[in-house]
Amino acid sequence: MKRVADKILSRIISGAYPTGLRLPAEVELADELACGRSTVREALQHLATLGVVKSRRGSGAHVLDFRREGTPALLPAYLAAGRFEKPLFTLAKELLHLRSLLAIEAVRLAALHAPPGSLVEARAILERASASRDPVTQAMDELALFRALVVASGVWPAVWLANAYWAPLRETHALFAPAMGGSPEDYVETMGRLVDLVEKGDAVTAVRHLEKWLARVDDALFDRLAGVLGDGAAPAVPIRPRAPARTPKTSSVRRTVRSPKRKESKK
Repeated sequence: MKRVADKILSRIISGAYPTGLRLPAEVELADELACGRSTVREALQHLATLGVVKSRRGSGAHVLDFRREGTPALLPAYLAAGRFEKPLFTLAKELLHLRSLLAIEAVRLAALHAPPGSLVEARAILERASASRDPVTQAMDELALFRALVVASGVWPAVWLANAYWAPLRETHALFAPAMGGSPEDYVETMGRLVDLVEKGDAVTAVRHLEKWLARVDDALFDRLAGVLGDGAAPAVPIRPRAPARTPKTSSVRRTVRSPKRKESKK
C-alpha cells in the first residue's frame, strides 16, 4: 500500500496530478501500478488522511490543494520532490526556526509540568547519545530527547501534536543529517544542563539556555548549508531562532492602529 500511496503522492506534489483533478478510476490505477483495487483503495484512504485527496460519492477521488490542506506527514515527500515556491535556503531557514520553536516549547512544558522522576527517559537518551558519533543517530537522539520532554510534561494534547511531527521530522533528519554533520562537541553537556534546569522547574532559565545554544548551532548549520547550496545561498545577516515569549505584546496592536490611519490618508 505504501508504494502505491507514495507513487500517487509524488505525482500530486510534482504537479503531474494538479489540484482539482479527478484521479483515474481505481481499476485504472491498479492496472498501471501493478496492484489490486483494494490496495489502491487503501492508498487513497491513507492519502485522504494526509489532506491531499478527497473521495466524492459517485465521482471518484479528487486532488486537493496539498499546500493548504496537507499535514506534517507531507514534509519528507515535499522536500524530496524539490518543487518549492520559495528559495531552498528560505525553506531550510524556516524549517530550522520551526524546529527551534518546537524544542523551546517542549522545554517550557516539561519545566512547568513534569512531575518528579519523569525525566528518566530523557536522561537515558542523553546517556546513549554520549556514545554515538554517527550524524543520523545523533539527529534521531536529539528528536527523541525533546519528544521525551513533552511526554514528561503530561500535557497530552501537546504530546499528540508532537506525535504528528515525530515521523516526518525523523525522515527529514535522516535525509539531511549526513550533509549537515553531527552534533556539536558540547551537545551532551549542554543538554544535560538543560535537563537539570527542567528538573528544577526553572522554565525561564531553561528556555534561555536552549535559545543560546540553538542560536549558535543554527548559525553553524546555515554555514554548512550555504556550502552545500553554493555561494550566495546564505542570508545577509545571521538568523536567530526567536521564542514566542520574546515577541513584544504591543507589536500587533501598533500595526492594527497604524493601518486605519494609512487608509484615511488615502481618502
